[in-house]
Amino acid sequence: MGLVDDILQGLPVNSILREKVSQLNADKAAVDEENAILKDDNRELKAQIAKLKKQVEELSDKDDLDATERELIRLVASELETGGKPAALYAQLLGLNRELVQVYLDGLCDKDYLSRFGINGDTFYSLGPLAALTS
Repeated sequence: MGLVDDILQGLPVNSILREKVSQLNADKAAVDEENAILKDDNRELKAQIAKLKKQVEELSDKDDLDATERELIRLVASELETGGKPAALYAQLLGLNRELVQVYLDGLCDKDYLSRFGINGDTFYSLGPLAALTS
């Protein structure tokens, strides 16, 4: 607004007009400062996105799940609305031994594909952070 200030200097002093120009200059400075902050935030977020994309690519290249593990993840995902089931019920659905299914579920929890939580002494399962990468 330097040009506007130069023009106004040649005119008789109008205090209301000068006050408005000063307010506009202050508003512009605030907007410029906010814009600089947003640009910095944008740079940081782009760097985070690039880092996360690299992690996804690295993890997507790993196909370390067998068919039973993928089926367990699918079953757990289908139970999200009902809160999941204990290992014995997943074993029954898969037609496998409960202890074997428990080993699979524990392994998936260790790999962050599933998370476990307890209710009334039973262990239930929900999707973990890596489950989305299996689809």
